[in-house]
Amino acid sequence: MVRKNTPVNTTGEKNSSPGRLKQERTRLGLSQVALGKALGVTKWTVINYERPAGRGTPIPADLLSACARLGMDVQYILTGVASANLNRVAEEAGDYRVEHKTADALSKEERRLLEKYRRLKPPQRHHAQAIVATLESTSGTGKAIKTVRRKSRARR
Repeated sequence: MVRKNTPVNTTGEKNSSPGRLKQERTRLGLSQVALGKALGVTKWTVINYERPAGRGTPIPADLLSACARLGMDVQYILTGVASANLNRVAEEAGDYRVEHKTADALSKEERRLLEKYRRLKPPQRHHAQAIVATLESTSGTGKAIKTVRRKSRARR
């Protein structure tokens, strides 16, 4: 007689395969953009894979293999039962270099600056990058950045 192992959580979004994919992605600290880059798909494709209640697209087998190389528990994603040999599978399959959404190596000041940068709109980001490039090009060369002052007009 075959005994069926059922996940502990038998209701809700996390019990679905898309919900478990999202859970594994967040466990590894990956954004949807970072996972998409590692899998060679767009952010919107990842969002579609993570859609609950059968509204999304099932993730293809070749991408599940790539997920395993990232360190995801593919057995858990598919069945809801955690794999006992997760570390061995990830080591044998190799690993990808992926940008993580958390930056543990940054100082507190750098994290605050990065958070503020991420809140900027694209045109503002472009200006911020130009400012940083200018500061970087003048640092160490002994050149000082000249400030431009407007001449005040004499009132009559």
